[in-house]
Amino acid sequence: MAKLEKKSSGSKTQAETLCWYFPSTDHGENDGFADSLLEYFQGDHEKYIARETIQNAVDARLDYDKPVSVVFERLSIPASSLPGHGEFLNRLNRCFAFIKGQDKAEQFFNSAIAIVKGGKLPLLRISDFNTVGLSGADDDVDGNWYRLVKAAGTSSPKGVAGGSFGIGKGAPIAASTLRTVFYSSVNDKGEAVFQGKARLVSHHDEDRDVRQGVGFFGISGYKAVRNADVVPELFKRSERGTDILITGYKSGEDWQRKLIKSVLHNFWLSILHGDLEVTVKNGSEKTITKENLRDCLEEYDAEDAKFFFEAVSNWTQKFEQDLKYLGKVSLFVRKQENYPGKVMMARKPKMLVWEKPYRVLREPYAGVFICSNDKGNDLLRDLEPPAHDKWDRDRAVNGWAAMKELDDFIKQSLKSMGEAITSEPQDIPGLDRYLPDSEDRDYMPQHGPDPIDPSELFGEEESGREVGAEKEPADAEIETVIRKGIVTNKSAGTVKPTPPKGPGEGPRGRPTGEEGGEKEGARIKTSSISFRSFVQKSEGGFEYHFVITGRDDCEGAIRLVAVGDDGNYPVDIKSATETASGKKYKIGDSMIMDLSVKNGKSLKLTVQLASKKKYALGIENYEG
Repeated sequence: MAKLEKKSSGSKTQAETLCWYFPSTDHGENDGFADSLLEYFQGDHEKYIARETIQNAVDARLDYDKPVSVVFERLSIPASSLPGHGEFLNRLNRCFAFIKGQDKAEQFFNSAIAIVKGGKLPLLRISDFNTVGLSGADDDVDGNWYRLVKAAGTSSPKGVAGGSFGIGKGAPIAASTLRTVFYSSVNDKGEAVFQGKARLVSHHDEDRDVRQGVGFFGISGYKAVRNADVVPELFKRSERGTDILITGYKSGEDWQRKLIKSVLHNFWLSILHGDLEVTVKNGSEKTITKENLRDCLEEYDAEDAKFFFEAVSNWTQKFEQDLKYLGKVSLFVRKQENYPGKVMMARKPKMLVWEKPYRVLREPYAGVFICSNDKGNDLLRDLEPPAHDKWDRDRAVNGWAAMKELDDFIKQSLKSMGEAITSEPQDIPGLDRYLPDSEDRDYMPQHGPDPIDPSELFGEEESGREVGAEKEPADAEIETVIRKGIVTNKSAGTVKPTPPKGPGEGPRGRPTGEEGGEKEGARIKTSSISFRSFVQKSEGGFEYHFVITGRDDCEGAIRLVAVGDDGNYPVDIKSATETASGKKYKIGDSMIMDLSVKNGKSLKLTVQLASKKKYALGIENYEG
């Protein structure tokens, strides 16, 4: 414990004790190592840290004529500089003794103890500027300070973003090898506020009383420090706003690049509109602003963000409409080869909420939907779960009606831009388990207002039982590809596909074997391509259109398989033709052979099957 002198308003001095405090369980439940708040954010820490901390900063914007600025800075400090160092180490040892025999927990505490005993401690400081700071007293349940530091399972009902300091506050703690963070703020009263928080496990104190796993560092432990002179020097703020300091930051060598990519992926629209600027420091310094945004998207290869960026800044067509429930909305669409065929959803904070595929246009496209008026923003905010990663129509009154008019607006806008797909492909059974964010198909049975009768779109010939019914099931693992990424239905006990005849393959699907061997025997690895498809009714039955894009240069064959409710089946291919040139490909054994796909280039095929029934087609998974 550390005692510091603080001057009181009556010019007297009073001793204040800064220490770690873990409340007693008082014979209640113990806190174990498995923490649901932290488990949600395990894995890609840079992704979650960027999304959650910047979202809260944007929501706390002070001056709307200036952008919010967020700075990520990695530091290395002496481990002894950790506030309450000796006492915290003692707590870690007590936690280790309490959970002895639990392998995962033992590994964590062994590592944490070694880090605190070590010479250097990595730390990530996240600072926001042009923000309101953390307001409210320790017990003010409506204040930002209370919601961030003291509360569990609560979030703000106010503000543009809403949900500030909900489950997202777990992201920084999950990124700490000590499960410990410190908060430092200058609030609306110009008051400095500082406190630490640790999420460990229950443990015995020196009197054998069982203590809770969540503890605090401050005045008498549980009180925030509210005097700048008492705040440890490393953790002081000099201007209004908030610092979050992650101790023992879990950073890999590429943490800076991963963090920047996450910023670009989630907040490029906010940066483009001048609402946000982000700086990442790690010896070198990189600042992302609206002026250099395009260059940053290219430099860091920010996945689909650069496509959506082009859709807004260089659109093929822009649509606007005043909707009944959502008010005025906008849709920007750009058509271009290799685009993802998705619409990015955003509302007033201009942060990515989710990406939704609309399989309406034949041509590849990228779209951006924005609802920035207060009426629609409030409703869509209410439809978001705590993670703010989709709009759930069941979460608010008029949610079903709002989402239906949103979908209708987007679909009609896309259809007006070119020839639409005339028939929806059959849904793939069980695919929703692997694609939770996939398109909500409004021709499926619904439980909200204005459901569409599914019988209008499904006939007996399109049922799952009819798919490939005349064939025996194939012992294969099915890959059904929606666009760039290939989604695999990996069922237990799946048998690998039969190896190809003839020469084998080298890395990334390249053919190998004796010189002069027939390369159609080689198989293209499914990891070497991305794949999109749609089906169209024709005079002879159904015509299947495929766009195969190379992730590397590769040559060989692919095998098509039909996907049914009770298994996967080979298909009898009648013809396979290159759409542009009319070149016909050799077929046989459900395979299309002699394909050649270049890295970053697309091959368009038109395929007809011997059967006139409608199938859900996939590519048999093959990795050599």
